[in-house]
Order: sequence, then structure tokens, then C-alpha cells
Amino acid sequence: MLLVTGPSGNVGAELVGLLRERVEGAWRVGSRHPEQWGSGLGAGEAVRLDFFDPTSWPAALDGVDTLFLLFPLPSNEAARSGIVPFLDAAQRAGCRHVVYVSVFGADRARFLPHHKVEQALLASSMSWTVLRCSFFVQNLHRHLSTHGSDIADRGELFVPAGGGRTTFLDARDAAAVAVDALLAPDRHRNRVHELTGPEALTMPEVAAALTRHLQRPVRYTRPSVPRFAGRLRRRGVGWDTILFMSAVYTLTRVGLNQPITGEVEQLLGRAPRTLDDCLADSAWRWQQRAWT
Repeated sequence: MLLVTGPSGNVGAELVGLLRERVEGAWRVGSRHPEQWGSGLGAGEAVRLDFFDPTSWPAALDGVDTLFLLFPLPSNEAARSGIVPFLDAAQRAGCRHVVYVSVFGADRARFLPHHKVEQALLASSMSWTVLRCSFFVQNLHRHLSTHGSDIADRGELFVPAGGGRTTFLDARDAAAVAVDALLAPDRHRNRVHELTGPEALTMPEVAAALTRHLQRPVRYTRPSVPRFAGRLRRRGVGWDTILFMSAVYTLTRVGLNQPITGEVEQLLGRAPRTLDDCLADSAWRWQQRAWT
């Protein structure tokens, strides 16, 4: 049995679509709101799963031998009190292989919550595949980040990345790698895949691409971390989320998020989608304020 966590996340949502098309046997989605999935999973089923409610774990993990693990809201407290204990429970329940979506730099930056989860996974008796992903294009229109509102309402790319560069990865490409790691684990067992887009871009270059595709001016405002944190806090974004986002942008600011690995092309046999490819598909989200 395959269990997918984080089914509404950037990669999780795309992965669910791929599994619905490719898996004829039983598989399972773990969600805090399983009733929302209805009959939209094909042969799959939705069960209640809350990382912070251990009473929901046994039913979700029943018979599971393969796990797709995705953070809901990354924070160090979530890693300690939810994700790592859930991994331990999965191992005790008989899970044999885990595909985990991590972030670029998690091996080096101990302050990132994904570092703790990676270490717990590597110390377990389960085999694993770690997908260290660079910045998802979809983060630019995620409800959680509030970047979409800044872009649509203010014409601002409001992120504290300084003059650093980062590669923008399409979540669809990460999901395509993930589905192969889940359905053909022998090709990916105990391997770390560092997934990036095809080019390292500065934020002014990203703003210029948004301007082209949205056909309205978008400028990079280069805020400080305190100014960024203050705006998000006033919008009601939690401190854990703000701290995680600030940490990721700080890595970009100091030049640690700019490598291009080429692993997407090696694994999928095609080049990763570019930022322009993604914006051509998703410009309607800013126009219609359809945040994911």
C-alpha cells in the first residue's frame, strides 16, 4: 500500500494526479480533510491524517509499505513533534521505503527543519529517496506565501533575496521524479536527487518574466528580512512559516541556492521546464487571483 501525505502541496497535488492516471490498484491519500477528496482519486482512497494527532496515524499507516512524505507547514517544532515521530511510527507499522521532499541546502543548513527529518530518515531501517528541490515556481502563487497578492495587487515581487540567484523548479517536474521513485524504487533506493530548474535567475529577472507574462509591471522591491516578516505577520502568517521562508531566502541571498544540477533531465530524459514555460501556463492565476 502506498500512502501520500501532503496531497494539496505543490508536489503532492501534482503527484496525486499522476497516481490517479497510473495506479490501478489500491493506494491512499492522508489528509486532515479526507471528505474533500470525494471520488476524485480513482482507485485511491482518502483517510484522515494529521501529523500532530497521533491517534490518526494507525489507520493511515495500516498496511503501508511505501510512503510519500511532504511537510505541511515547515518548522523545526513541526519536525520534532510531528514529522520525525510519524516517521518512527511508519517504520514500526512496516513501511519499507520513503520518498521525502526536502529542500536545497538541507544537508548543510542545520537550522532548516528538513535537516532533522533527513537525519531521522537516514538513521531509520527504511530505504529512502530524498528529493532536495530548489524554489518551486508555484510558490509565487501559493496562498500560504502571499506572494500572489503582492504581485497581483501591488505589482511587487516582495521577497528578501537580495541580489542572489536561485533556480526555479516546476512542481510538475518534481512530481514526475517522485512518481517513478514510488513505483520503481529500485532505481532510486537510498539516493539523494537534487532537483533544480535549468537556469539560475536573479529576482529582477523573475520580475521581468512576470511583467512579460502578466502584461503589467512587476518590480522586485528587495525588502529586508524584518520588513518582509512584518508584512507577512500583519497578514496573519504564522511565525513558523515566516521563519522558514526567511531562512530559504537568506540562503538565496548568500549564494547557496544557485547551483544547477541537471538531475531532472537525467531522470526524466528531457529538460526541466523553464520559468517562462511555467508562467505561460499559470499567468491566469494572478489574473483571476486563483491561489493554490
